[in-house]
Amino acid sequence: MEAFDSTFLTLLFVPSAPSSADRGRERIDYLIGDIHGRGGQIVIPAPALSELLVGVGHSRSQILHEFTKTPKFIIAPFDTRAAVELALMTDRISKHSKKGDSGGTWAKVKFDRQIVAICKVYSVTTIYSEDVDIRKIAESEGIATKTVAHLPLPMPSPKGTKLFEE
Repeated sequence: MEAFDSTFLTLLFVPSAPSSADRGRERIDYLIGDIHGRGGQIVIPAPALSELLVGVGHSRSQILHEFTKTPKFIIAPFDTRAAVELALMTDRISKHSKKGDSGGTWAKVKFDRQIVAICKVYSVTTIYSEDVDIRKIAESEGIATKTVAHLPLPMPSPKGTKLFEE
């Protein structure tokens, strides 16, 4: 399983969102097609969805419809299993300091850890994120991470081209 955090979700639904790589939206669309083509599902941790919904205002119902109309996306809740996983993660991390090596606020650190804990419960192997703190936490928990820049560019579609010239 693979998961998207709010930074990837924002690139999908907010046309003006800045991307760290050229044609970020196209790269993410291509990734989604690839995952779905392999029969995979994309985990959307509920806290990441919440972060997206806070910033999109009137588009909330459309976005929720997009995620709930297809079984290719799983909106994953922060439930009892995720709470236990988060407690275990926090025990490991906070032996050195409460925030670990995160540069964010304590509230952000808790949110980021919730996202990673949910991903662990859903056996996510890769989290797609532009957030440095999410990537640090995920990698420390054995989950690979990728940014938009790691994604391949889709091949241009040869609209109107012919295989052989006449």
